[in-house]
Amino acid sequence: MHFSWNEETIAWFKAASAYTGFHRKLAERLLATVGGAEVLYDIGCGLGLLSQELAPRVGKIVCVDINQEALASLERDAAAKGIGNISTLLGDCYRTEPACDVVLMSYFGSSSLDYFLPYCRRLISIVDLDERSSLGGSSLSGARRSRQTADKLERRLMEAGRSYTMEPISLEFGQPFTSRADAVRFLQVYYRCSPEEAEAFITGRLVKAEQAAYEYYLPYTKTMGVFRIEGGMSSCMCS
Repeated sequence: MHFSWNEETIAWFKAASAYTGFHRKLAERLLATVGGAEVLYDIGCGLGLLSQELAPRVGKIVCVDINQEALASLERDAAAKGIGNISTLLGDCYRTEPACDVVLMSYFGSSSLDYFLPYCRRLISIVDLDERSSLGGSSLSGARRSRQTADKLERRLMEAGRSYTMEPISLEFGQPFTSRADAVRFLQVYYRCSPEEAEAFITGRLVKAEQAAYEYYLPYTKTMGVFRIEGGMSSCMCS
């Protein structure tokens, strides 16, 4: 799966989140760990949809990303929703020293956890549960790539002697479409497949959407491994 933030991909991602309630439901599962934190750093935050859901239960959230369009979208969302405790930081996350209660890394940087662990009391890393966890499955050429998965991360943590827990979570995170052509375009952009491949993939998979704004829906249950890893700070010296 190939990914970059632009007007088109931002619209698709937000539509999927709103249609399924994915980020709201995931945030609910994280509240036992995150709720009450003074400062949370969302590293590689993208559109910050998860942070927006967590914001009412956290003192301050700093969202870090290198994509200006993604952060601009987040800033517009926060302003529209009246969320005043989210700030954004454009730049290389590895040039930051995020002293905080919690570092959140959702589908980002799981191979670089060691850099961030000394700066937090706890780090949450969210990765695919296994190689099969992809909306495109294994039948689309762009879907066939090696990914960080729960078993790989767990093996690394065990070898390093880290204290952690891992919770498998499954949530619906399919994609709604305004038309069949919209679905074909989506698959071409994300999986770099041909129109013929995209048509073949959606045939028999698209279902009628349950919301009036959309014509079709491509069902997909996202399976994740949510790791809660003990960090190196005994108390938060946050600012």
